[in-house]
Amino acid sequence: MTRPDWTLDVEGVPGTAVLRGVFRLESPEAYDRVFAPIAEALTVGGALYTVDLGDVALMNSSGIRALADLVLRARHSGAKLAFVGRSAVPWQSRTMASLRPLYDGLVIHLS
Repeated sequence: MTRPDWTLDVEGVPGTAVLRGVFRLESPEAYDRVFAPIAEALTVGGALYTVDLGDVALMNSSGIRALADLVLRARHSGAKLAFVGRSAVPWQSRTMASLRPLYDGLVIHLS
């Protein structure tokens, strides 16, 4: 899925979603539609699903809430979920710290 400011690739590497750009969608519901393929993959459980946020320069509060919803979905289904990001991007390091307590099974890799 591609928009002028951002892209979401769920077809490149199996079990991985790669996000790039600036995410300023208007509501959590808008993110729910965009993140639907990720949410669906988390209902299956089993193998690790990785969300690569390393090339996301900005994500608004609605997007951060949508990430939290993905974590809660993974917790509910027992799916394995990992977020990959960069500690040099302030919103990513702050957000990952706040998401960690939501699910013991959440893996966070900040480079």
